[in-house]
Amino acid sequence: MTVPEINVKEKEESMAIKYQQCPKYGSKNTMKILYGMPTQEAFHKAEAGEIKLGGCCIIVGGPEYSCKDCEHEWNKEEALEASYDKIKGLKASVGGYFEGYYNIEVNLSPLLVSWSHWVGGGEESIQKTLYPTTAKKFIEELKIVNLLNWKAKYIEPGVLDGTLWSVEIIREGRNISKQGDNKFPDEWDAFCKLIRKITGKNFS
Repeated sequence: MTVPEINVKEKEESMAIKYQQCPKYGSKNTMKILYGMPTQEAFHKAEAGEIKLGGCCIIVGGPEYSCKDCEHEWNKEEALEASYDKIKGLKASVGGYFEGYYNIEVNLSPLLVSWSHWVGGGEESIQKTLYPTTAKKFIEELKIVNLLNWKAKYIEPGVLDGTLWSVEIIREGRNISKQGDNKFPDEWDAFCKLIRKITGKNFS
């Protein structure tokens, strides 16, 4: 059986939520917290600073990671919130040669959204201001469609024509790009519905 080669860069880009990175100051000098009765091996790892012992009682919703630099402790839910809080905007496009291309840009500072549709040499476009409550809800719905955990690329081999799409997530630090060629993440329809809701225009 042939094992497919994994592009390390693409793998890193698809894993946008770095649960083990400290959400407070961004340090990567962190360790997991181990709960329950520790083994002798766990004691040795704790002494070496590889893990932190959290006690014998497992705390539901308790911290899962600890930062060696600032001693902050957090769980995956806090890391998820921190990752989406870094989003400052979004650019997306979808379409093909015959149906034309839809383009949107959501800017969360200032609160603006723009939409355009290009087909056959003609273009229709709009721009409108977002309410702060709408922008906040937009981020919450991006969590629901699991945007940050989409793979970097979705490609259907052997198809020459069809639908191309791309999403660029504008964030503090590096931006994150997702794209596809006739293949989509499972949440694509929900994402398009979200874009249609925030723009009031078609996007599919």
